[in-house]
Amino acid sequence: MIVNHLKQSEKMTQQNHTEQSLFPIGELSTRTQVNTVTLRAWERRYGLLKPQRTAKGHRLYNEADVECIEKILSLVARGVPIGKVKPLLSDDEFASLDIDDSEKWQQMVSDLLLAVQSFSVTKLEHLLQQSFANYPVPICRQRLIQPMFAELALCNDHGALLAFAESELMRYALLRLSTKRAKKNTAQSVLLVSGKNTPVWPLATVALELADVKFNVQLFTSELTVAAINSIAKDYSRGYIVFYQDGLWKAKEQAVAATALAANADLLMCGTAPMLASLDEHQVFADVSNAVTQLFEHKHNHTISEPAQL
Repeated sequence: MIVNHLKQSEKMTQQNHTEQSLFPIGELSTRTQVNTVTLRAWERRYGLLKPQRTAKGHRLYNEADVECIEKILSLVARGVPIGKVKPLLSDDEFASLDIDDSEKWQQMVSDLLLAVQSFSVTKLEHLLQQSFANYPVPICRQRLIQPMFAELALCNDHGALLAFAESELMRYALLRLSTKRAKKNTAQSVLLVSGKNTPVWPLATVALELADVKFNVQLFTSELTVAAINSIAKDYSRGYIVFYQDGLWKAKEQAVAATALAANADLLMCGTAPMLASLDEHQVFADVSNAVTQLFEHKHNHTISEPAQL
């Protein structure tokens, strides 16, 4: 009986150790910066993940799953459509593969453009939902959204198509934000604002990216002047402010921007206007994605434990 008791005790110890090494989908999302909707899509549609389950059906993951997602992200970033990833995951030589699936991505961009050119709200919404469900936001931005807006900028239609595409992307982003708002009061808040004569769509994709890692995001749909940002910087104390401004500021605007940065250490400015001005380099970034990197680092240093999710 003593031997059986020891074996049972050893078995329970091993089981407890195994359970302690597992973590829920929320933690996996935070560590990999892939939203939970996409993680579930990779599992259900493409069989890329095989999580363990608790007695109540909650998904549990381990370090091998983190490594698997890193491989997936690497392949997708190199141009592999998500539907072709699975056979490559078991190949130890995947890093040396010569991959060229530019035609597949170009077709996806063409589908988006056709939806925009026909002013089809339903079709464009479906394509956006499908794209952002299957791919992380940075991949969508690089492979789909940026090429689409680059093509639309060349259209000789007085900006009608570009305005339609931007308004629909904003509408999609705001809808996603309303359903993904972090519930914890301790979650970091971010206010995203675009300057005059500056496209808003980059901030829409940034908003989705930040919301996926549990930031509380507020996205302004109207352009603001640097003077307005200065007013906000004095009073806003709930979190970060990201102000995106392209173009070139006059001397007076540069002075106002410098005042705003001095008033609020959590104000980040991005774009050509602040980069070309003589401003505090610690709060100024060439691109919106560079500012996002700093926000992610801040998030990593102030990790918030997430509840288990199905």
